[in-house]
Amino acid sequence: MTHFHLDNPPSTESIRVLTVGDCPHRSDVLAASSLDARHFKTPDELVAKARDARARACLVCPEAFDDIDSIDDFVRKLRRQAPFLDIVAWLPTAEAHTVRDMMVHGIRDVVLDDDPEVLVRRIERTVNEQRYLPRLLEHQESLAERWEFEGMYSRSQRMREVFEICVRTAATDATVLILGETGTGKELLARAFHRRSERSGRMVSINCAAVPENLIDSELFGYVPGAFTGAEDGAEGLFRAADGGTLFLDEVGSIPLQVQYRLLRVLQEGRVRPVGSDREVEVDVRVIAATSVRLDEAAAAATFRDDLLYRLDVIRVVIPPLRDRPEDILFLFGHFMRQLSDHHGLRRPELEDSFLDALQSYQWPGNVRQLENLTERLLLTHHGRESLTADQFASLIAPAHDGEAEIDNLTEAVPDLDRDLPDVVQAAVDRTEEAYLRAALERTRGRVVRTAELAGISRRTLLRKLRRLDIDRAAYRHGIEAD
Repeated sequence: MTHFHLDNPPSTESIRVLTVGDCPHRSDVLAASSLDARHFKTPDELVAKARDARARACLVCPEAFDDIDSIDDFVRKLRRQAPFLDIVAWLPTAEAHTVRDMMVHGIRDVVLDDDPEVLVRRIERTVNEQRYLPRLLEHQESLAERWEFEGMYSRSQRMREVFEICVRTAATDATVLILGETGTGKELLARAFHRRSERSGRMVSINCAAVPENLIDSELFGYVPGAFTGAEDGAEGLFRAADGGTLFLDEVGSIPLQVQYRLLRVLQEGRVRPVGSDREVEVDVRVIAATSVRLDEAAAAATFRDDLLYRLDVIRVVIPPLRDRPEDILFLFGHFMRQLSDHHGLRRPELEDSFLDALQSYQWPGNVRQLENLTERLLLTHHGRESLTADQFASLIAPAHDGEAEIDNLTEAVPDLDRDLPDVVQAAVDRTEEAYLRAALERTRGRVVRTAELAGISRRTLLRKLRRLDIDRAAYRHGIEAD
């Protein structure tokens, strides 16, 4: 049974390569090389055997394919069977547009040389860049430049296309609409747009779904004193706070219809009118909006304005979910493992094939955020242990479902008619607070300030709750200095 340690990737001394297609002199060149080549007659045959072949690279000759679409279909199928099998195309001669098309469709490298030494060197280089747990983590600048973009990491061609859109359009004033599921990194991408925009102002963010409908208007546009009950001092609003910079509207689809028209006016005219005011104020704001829902469907259902959708949808960026870029799963897991183990000062565990297979085959409904959280939970609960298997992976995924069961049990236990309702509710709140704070203290290793930040409360409030719930934070400190 094979074990992989995050600091010790497998050796590449013997490289097994799967080949398909009959390039001129293919057999002679491969026979003269040190590659362990296994040839397949058709692309479908190679895909069917790829999972069990334990190869490190795939060498394709274009003669095996009808056109570029068939190459694209082959790459997609192969990625699902063997996501870390890098694909190299071998073309003794080719035009520039052919090479570009192949790279766009997921071919990792194109070799335009029939020298066996050149071919072997290029395959070895490709393999060395895609260790089972990638070598990005070795602080090599060349790899960091290739795989990192503004704090985001990916080996996916689709994500590289996303990054390229950012590079090409960040310096413009055009609005950006970022589409993607929860946890894919929409706000990280928005921050990348802002950093590369060279705008002098700051980036201001708001999660529109988290603001009550009756407050979103004043949050965005501000209000003057006396505009409504309790509006004594007035507020400038987020548009004016972001003047000269960027305003990021997360979950923009949740903005009420009556506010959508005012938002459209600001985007068209560059002026805001605070609630309760009869005067407009000019603003210079670049708007980036994001959503995890289909705005075209919302527009069809008359819950989102067509004209606002068109105004937002100037530069459209679609972040693919993690399950659609499987080559990123182990890559990101390795990155998070190195980053978080250094942060917490914990030893990285050894992982068996079955654990990595389970990690790779899981669908990750919470995307990159879920993968990062699971990696941190793994380190905190299994650090120093060896030979983790698929059973440990299942236990790490299971708590979310166990938590739902606990809520169900709590709901069933509430009808306690021997106690007053306020007492029952307070007891339930105390149990929930205690469970949350103990988990938070475990994650932060007893650091009060970080625990308060994680919980979204002040340090004083946290200490008060710890005293009331009789939680000894010292039990979680693990040698950390006092706050």
